[in-house]
Amino acid sequence: MGRTESLDPGLRDLLSRLRDRVRRYIVWDSLLAIAALVLVVFWVALAVDYLPVRIGGSEMPRSARAVVLFVVAVLVVVILAKWLWGRLNRELPDDSLALLIERHHPSLGGRLVTAVQLTQQNRSHDSHSPVLLQHVHQEAAAAVDQVEFGRVFRWEPIRRKLMLVVPLLLAALVMAIASPQTFARAVGRLSLFSDSPWPRKAELEMIGVESPIITADETEEVGTELLSFEDKTLRLARGSSTTLRIRAATEELGHTVPEICTVSYVDDSGNRGQSNLRRVGRIQDGYQSFVLDGPPLASLAESVTMTIRGLDDRLLDYRIEAVDPPAIADMELAIRYPDYLRIFDAGGASPDSSDQILKYQAGFRIREGSSLTLRGTSSKPLGAVDVSTTSEDVNEDSENEAAEPVVKIADDRMSFEWSVTDLREPTSVRLVPKDETGISAQASYRYFIGVVRDQVPETSMTMKGIGSSITPIAMLPIQATATDDYGVESLSLTMAVRASEENVADNSSEAKPDDSINAEPQQHTVSPEMDRDGNADWTFDLRDLTDDGTVSGLAPGASVQIFTTAKDRFNLGAPHSIRGEVVRLQVVTPETLLATLERRELEFRSRLEQAIDETQRLRQSLAAVQNDALDVLQSPEEENNPDESDVLEDNEVDGEEDVRARQRVQLRIRQAELQTTKSTEELAGIVVGLEDMLLEMVQNRVDSVDRRERLEVGVHDPLSAVVTEPLPRLQRQITSMERVLMSEDTAESSPAKMTDAATAAIATTDEVLLSLNAVLEKMLDLESFNEILDLVRGLISDQEELIEETEETRNQQVQDLFK
Repeated sequence: MGRTESLDPGLRDLLSRLRDRVRRYIVWDSLLAIAALVLVVFWVALAVDYLPVRIGGSEMPRSARAVVLFVVAVLVVVILAKWLWGRLNRELPDDSLALLIERHHPSLGGRLVTAVQLTQQNRSHDSHSPVLLQHVHQEAAAAVDQVEFGRVFRWEPIRRKLMLVVPLLLAALVMAIASPQTFARAVGRLSLFSDSPWPRKAELEMIGVESPIITADETEEVGTELLSFEDKTLRLARGSSTTLRIRAATEELGHTVPEICTVSYVDDSGNRGQSNLRRVGRIQDGYQSFVLDGPPLASLAESVTMTIRGLDDRLLDYRIEAVDPPAIADMELAIRYPDYLRIFDAGGASPDSSDQILKYQAGFRIREGSSLTLRGTSSKPLGAVDVSTTSEDVNEDSENEAAEPVVKIADDRMSFEWSVTDLREPTSVRLVPKDETGISAQASYRYFIGVVRDQVPETSMTMKGIGSSITPIAMLPIQATATDDYGVESLSLTMAVRASEENVADNSSEAKPDDSINAEPQQHTVSPEMDRDGNADWTFDLRDLTDDGTVSGLAPGASVQIFTTAKDRFNLGAPHSIRGEVVRLQVVTPETLLATLERRELEFRSRLEQAIDETQRLRQSLAAVQNDALDVLQSPEEENNPDESDVLEDNEVDGEEDVRARQRVQLRIRQAELQTTKSTEELAGIVVGLEDMLLEMVQNRVDSVDRRERLEVGVHDPLSAVVTEPLPRLQRQITSMERVLMSEDTAESSPAKMTDAATAAIATTDEVLLSLNAVLEKMLDLESFNEILDLVRGLISDQEELIEETEETRNQQVQDLFK
């Protein structure tokens, strides 16, 4: 700026005072602008933040308040930089200030500007008279008192800013004096120093979420636990159904209870919804409770963000995160069998080793008394596993085992084990896995372990060639079988002999007074060796057992009982032992047994006579079938010069009649075939009965070899030959007759073929009849021979009775001599 050292001091002071006033004007204008901005934004933001609360809305979020505060800060910086600092740093030259004064004071006539400009030291090349300059200078200095600074400045902007700032500032002061708390909350919220909400008529408070406690024990009542929000966030298991609980302050605490509380929610997929909470219970401790047990907390599928509204109060942005609960992804079973099943274990296996490891499948069953380990794999790290078991019929040991289940979780927290020893009953195992945060599966995992109980062994016994009666010297061949699901440990045969009452009475009368007569049955037990299938053979020879004194009292009238006893390897409780069916045999004399066998032989003869009669009827049926078949197969004679239409009609009628005739003949052939089968089975039954009778004679050591040979050679062998050869051939021949009859080939279905087949069948039938009649004659001869034997037996019996009576008479005569 040019120097004005030669300028009049009055003029210099005028310009200096104007320069100071311009700068003060700039400062006040900037400060009023900042104040106006701050106050306007304060009241507008306060209205936006507070007024929605009065009409049921929510406060301005912190993010919006942060944006407003940032914009205000930026604008204040802009005003300070541009309006204040920028204008204060501008130069204010003397000539510019002089020109500003003369613009608003025309009476100076340019004297002040001329004096200022011409007295500048650095000014050159001006042509002027010093006298004139001195004169102008004096006139300007004389007019200084006429200058009014108020006419220089524009006061309208200042007045407008004051008109805006003063009312807003007064309103703020009134608010601060009347309600310091409200003013402090407003300043704190807008300056982001506080997030405390505006006071409302209603006051809602979040209690938490009530979730059912999932346990493995179904006998316990389902309890609940209250889960609290942490930083407005709560984790729940996906698929869970929970209850949201809030409470509202009542008039006792200076608030109004909402009639309805509403929750608005949105899930992570963008689905929105709204539900009403219902009021529950009575007012307690100044609060009224509200609950929500429907959507979105019913069967929670996705994470949701909720806002609860009641009158003018809000619970904002409460988030429930849906977390996948732990799941048992895989389950395997490690089984160790009990000792009674480890028959091939030499004892070298570790007691903790498993005999079998299997994947769990529905319907799985293990052996009774086995030890079981469940090994499960989880879908996420585990914190705990709740276990409960239920057995159908538990004993004390299993109750204690099930009451304190122990679950071992692996170090990686991804798998677990649970073991039970000596499993006796079908058991249902329920598992509820929980993750490390306490979130559990929403339903228990059920595993049913069936038990295959060790069955009592089964035993059977057969005696071939032994009927219900035996002789005192008989041989009793026994074929015994014992089976068990896991093998038989021992098999024994027991023979109990009970003497007849007459023998017991005779022995008691002849015994000395000191002798004790034991009428209890005598038992003889043996343990035959069994093969791998549990079969054993043994023969009780009554003659040898009587000779060596093992048994006594085997006289006619005694009874013999034979039974088997089997025992398996089960050692977990009472031994599994079973006694088989008792076979009762009556001891008789050889004569009585032979008489019984002879009666059976008469039965066989009657059955043979019936078979012969049926075979004769079969022959007659075959002859009749042959004639009918030939009639069906015989081609009708053609008429001479028949009419064509008559021929067609006759062919249709003849065709139908031919089919029906063939069917009738076929039915009779099949009846003959069935009769042949029946006769074969009947004769085979006679052969088997004869074999048993012959074997029974051998086993009981009765009769002579000649008698058995006559019965075997004369009756058994011929009947067996008939069953083996002619009868099967006859059945094949009858089948060939049906094949010839129903053949569609004219060459195969000729009368000649039918004649050959029928003739062969009839011839075979005649052969069977001849053989059966020969056997019947042999049986009649044997019957006559047996009648002679009966007469001889009768004479011998009468002779023995006569001898006994004679001895008794002699004894009586001797006793009479001593009287």
